[in-house]
Amino acid sequence: MRSLFIRTEASEERMVVGTQPDVDLKEVTYIRDSKARLKELHHLCKRYKGTPDEIKIKAVYEKTQTIHDYLEGKKRGYELEIFHLQNTDHFINTFTVILDVFQQQENIAATTYRQGKSLSLPEKSRIFKNKHNQEEYRKIEMVKTVHQPGPPSTPGVPEPRVPQLTVPDISIDTSAKLLYYKEDPTGNLISKELGYTSSDLEKEGFLQYVSTCLGIRNIAYMGNALLSIPNSNGSQPTGLVPIIHWEGFLYALNLNNFRLFPVKISRK
Repeated sequence: MRSLFIRTEASEERMVVGTQPDVDLKEVTYIRDSKARLKELHHLCKRYKGTPDEIKIKAVYEKTQTIHDYLEGKKRGYELEIFHLQNTDHFINTFTVILDVFQQQENIAATTYRQGKSLSLPEKSRIFKNKHNQEEYRKIEMVKTVHQPGPPSTPGVPEPRVPQLTVPDISIDTSAKLLYYKEDPTGNLISKELGYTSSDLEKEGFLQYVSTCLGIRNIAYMGNALLSIPNSNGSQPTGLVPIIHWEGFLYALNLNNFRLFPVKISRK
């Protein structure tokens, strides 16, 4: 009887009546962070709407949503987090910076234009709006042979040579990469590698950079070529230069002064 009224110490291990919910806090955190990234991707889709990259951004968003749904259903949140760290975060950051820099340059150009000092080039327009006139113009030989009058030639003395323009044949180097330099959003100079085997993201970043510097659009990067190209100071160094396609023609781009030189790819 005495033992019934003696107070005993409470046991450290207690049994809880009912079913304990099987909740993994880390799993919940991974899923929550994944949904936040999907929201950022969806916002990026809206920002890129109407641009050449709209379809690409939308495809990445839809594929990421599919991966999220699959791994969430399998309760593999840790793998989902690793996927985002290796892919999604870098993609979001890169394309956000690209668009921010581009819009910043557009705003600067718009402000300068309102002040009467536009930095942007005028939009391309046809020489003739009438299609018939355009076809007739193509039939006319605009550059005609000119015979300049001069003193009679003297035997043994060579006649003066007329400069002749040529379009050089080039070959794309599919393995070599070049370095180009640009400013990041904070104004720091950073170097970037570019080559034929570079990722689509790296090529897109370069094209956005060139479009901003030259004021042209609808360009494509073809690769690098070894070429002797003139500089503004009169020198003509030999090195790797990027080759771009614009308005149906190929050009070598001098990254020192952003001058374009027409080229053609050798078929040999």
